[in-house]
Amino acid sequence: MTEQTAKKPISLPLKILIAMVLGAALGFVIGEKATYIQFIGDVFIRLLKMCIYPLIFVSIINGISQVADMSRLKKVGGYFLVYWAIASTLAATTGLVWAFIIKPGIGIKLGAKEVPEVDVDLLQSLVNWVPNNPFSAFAEGNILQIIVFALICGFILASFKDTVHGQRIFDMFDSLNEFFTRIVGWVIALAPYGVFALVANITGTLGSTVLYGLGKMLMTQYLAYGTVIVIIYPLILAFIAKVSPLQHFRNIYPAMLLAFSTCSSSATLPLTMKSTKERAGVPEDMVNLIAPPAATINMHACAAEMPIYAVFAAQIYGVDLPFTSLLVIIALGIIMAAGVAGVPGGGIIMSAVLLQVMGLPLDIVPWIAGIYYLIDMPNTMINVTGDTVGMVTVASLMKELDLGVFNAKK
Repeated sequence: MTEQTAKKPISLPLKILIAMVLGAALGFVIGEKATYIQFIGDVFIRLLKMCIYPLIFVSIINGISQVADMSRLKKVGGYFLVYWAIASTLAATTGLVWAFIIKPGIGIKLGAKEVPEVDVDLLQSLVNWVPNNPFSAFAEGNILQIIVFALICGFILASFKDTVHGQRIFDMFDSLNEFFTRIVGWVIALAPYGVFALVANITGTLGSTVLYGLGKMLMTQYLAYGTVIVIIYPLILAFIAKVSPLQHFRNIYPAMLLAFSTCSSSATLPLTMKSTKERAGVPEDMVNLIAPPAATINMHACAAEMPIYAVFAAQIYGVDLPFTSLLVIIALGIIMAAGVAGVPGGGIIMSAVLLQVMGLPLDIVPWIAGIYYLIDMPNTMINVTGDTVGMVTVASLMKELDLGVFNAKK
């Protein structure tokens, strides 16, 4: 065995986790002197902000145009879109409820923060989401208006994507999405340095309270994920698809295990499609239609994690989130889960976007990055499982599910 083959490169998530541990250790050792390296983390935060606006715009257009394209294919797309909306809303609500039960941010104080309310008048708030000038929305960093403009552009593009001009525009945004994804990949590659500096600074000034808060946040994530996979999915399978939840998990467990180990819905897609067709009895044409876009936009675990980050940050800064702000958090969690799927470090980017919208500082983003590998494994598994639950449910509602294959002993 040569030296080149013997040395396996360290994965980026592991590098970030190591950087977080080393940063915390340095902070404990040198205390407040860790503020001298905070500027490294500040540069990383600014680079993250640099990516947010163009990435959100082009990725949502890409994602929504795929959804709209699927919805045009009559019943199959329509049924799956209803499933996507309901299951994503339930997942996001689950994350929000657990965040208020566990209160992961209570006990950590980074100073008071005034947050502009999103909501006193809900109707006026909705009006304010529509940009007068999309260019000013980008210049001012108004992410809600950017998202609305991107949604409009995505649906309009999808309506004439089959034309020559529409295909050219779609290809352009597809290329732009790839371009900005590469930029994000470069920024995320710098995450270990930013995480090291910021965690060292925070730990040096606050001590073990940060680690305690991160542990509570991680527990909140796992409880939310557990609720989705143990309660929400079985209820959908049992009462809507009218099949055995346990049998379904037996059918698709190979895809679940691969998703957990690779942390990649895209890498798992071939096995997801194979398991759903050959082990769960969903018709091949239906799987071919639903599975590829579902792997991009049907992200229930991502929808569940976003509200947890928002509540975590709000509790740290002593911010009260009114009811309509909570509705905004749920809606944004669903939209961003569809819009930034497949982006390297997508959950980290989404958390930064959500905090920016709510007017909260991005100080906790490096904390999220530091433990994201522990979040990403069950996250990806649930996202893949949700795709298969949706396909089985649609096939059952359309009376096309092969129950002989589904119920066969595996």
